[in-house]
Amino acid sequence: MKKNLYFMVGPTEIPDRVLHSMNKQIISHRSEEYYEIQDNLTKNLKKIFKTKKDVLTLTCSGTGAMESVIHNCFSPGDEVVVPVIGEFSERYAIIAKKLGLAVKTIKFDLGENAKFYKVMEEVSDNTKGVLVVHNESATGVFNDLKEFGKALKDTEALLICDSVSGLGGLEIKMDEWNVDVVFTSSQKALMSPPGLGFVALSDKAWDVVKKTKSSSFYFDFEEALKFNRLKQTPWTPAISLVIGANEATNMIMEEGIDNVYKRHKLNSKMVIKGIKNLGLSMFPKDEKYASPTVNTINAPNISRDIVSKLKEKNIIVSGGQGHLGHDTFRIGTMGYVTEKDVAALLYMIKKILIKL
Repeated sequence: MKKNLYFMVGPTEIPDRVLHSMNKQIISHRSEEYYEIQDNLTKNLKKIFKTKKDVLTLTCSGTGAMESVIHNCFSPGDEVVVPVIGEFSERYAIIAKKLGLAVKTIKFDLGENAKFYKVMEEVSDNTKGVLVVHNESATGVFNDLKEFGKALKDTEALLICDSVSGLGGLEIKMDEWNVDVVFTSSQKALMSPPGLGFVALSDKAWDVVKKTKSSSFYFDFEEALKFNRLKQTPWTPAISLVIGANEATNMIMEEGIDNVYKRHKLNSKMVIKGIKNLGLSMFPKDEKYASPTVNTINAPNISRDIVSKLKEKNIIVSGGQGHLGHDTFRIGTMGYVTEKDVAALLYMIKKILIKL
């Protein structure tokens, strides 16, 4: 067994190969060496996003990427619809309101996915965007982006996707599914340190960006696109993090993105089966929409005991999010997690439950 087993929801474990790649003297972000690294990272990300469009690299968290999209795609007063299924979709609604958008929230019960047909009932000719969380890491539930893409394809509204805890572990086909904007960050299934955001936009979204004109200097997508095509960023990036993300995505390319998805599904299915065999239950109401990257588990009154006792055994999982903290815990199967890791985790949970 490794010294520590990491099943955090994020940041996730960083492979040694990625750590070693960053362990070098800094280079200039205006050097040929850097240009080659960013160019390769961009090419890898396009394959993971499943898009032919540019993928922009931003030095910020996933929440920063989330805010940057609103700055570039909307103007104050624009109407947006936000299906809320947990903590992070709620956050998107809060940010949109703070930036002056007219937000229509549609709340679903915790543990449910957002039903696209119910959301579409609130979409009108005035709606400029539908902001959907791909993978809700608080509840361990994912949304069906393909259905949202079909429903919104021939409308004026943009389909905006937060795939921070999804991309790289939960399948997405940006172009094929008609998703207009996808953003993510480095520290989840992309197996890199926190600090980078990645954003891709469809032609439909770029048309809107050109008309909107960003209200942000730092997060100006048109400026970022201009530099991205020069294999650069407009401002000084987190160079070491870019180097690490490049190496992590190289590992994903070597394994094959479809194989990566299969591994995540297998690990998640192992967790679900094992948890049920131990007498616990999963938080998602419909297992069809149970996330392959974040497994949220019901453990009323003992969830924190489980988390702390696992930590004593050098196995790190995440507690429940927000007011679910007392009754759930979360097992991240995203990124650098193997079948043997999951087996060791389940064995230790079994021993802890017997004692409890």
